[in-house]
Amino acid sequence: MKRLDHEKSRTINYSADIPTLEAYYDRQFDLIKKGNTDLVTLELVMLGRALDFIRFSKKKLGIALDNSEVSIDAFEEVVDAIDRGVVQDELFSEDSGNIAKSMSAYLGLLIIANVGGKWSDTENGVAVNVNGKDAYVYEYIEKRLLGASGVNAVSYYRSVKTAQQ
Repeated sequence: MKRLDHEKSRTINYSADIPTLEAYYDRQFDLIKKGNTDLVTLELVMLGRALDFIRFSKKKLGIALDNSEVSIDAFEEVVDAIDRGVVQDELFSEDSGNIAKSMSAYLGLLIIANVGGKWSDTENGVAVNVNGKDAYVYEYIEKRLLGASGVNAVSYYRSVKTAQQ
């Protein structure tokens, strides 16, 4: 299929500011709508979910998130707010847009932007792979929201960062 875009690379610059990431995503999505389906990648899907979560956090909770490392504290506030205020069955249902998947995409974006790595589709599910080690962020988020993990998001992020160095 003929390429319809003029991007020099399909590699996402996760350390770019959020408006730049949104503009990149929007350009890619427009090209996909025009039939350039080879642009549909795991990285682009996860970027879209992460951006959706950033908008959700600002609109519904009034908490601004970005891709800087200091946002991990704000992310913990969001996780706490969701954990206290949302019926857990709705967090994982298909018709809810699966907020847990969006949360894990955002946490993955933070890890990739600040620690490094890339999204990986493994036998055990989607993970962030850094230096050959997989961090299963969705599994962490799911356990956290179901009350099966006492580890807060800041500690989880730090443990991934430490293990990957």
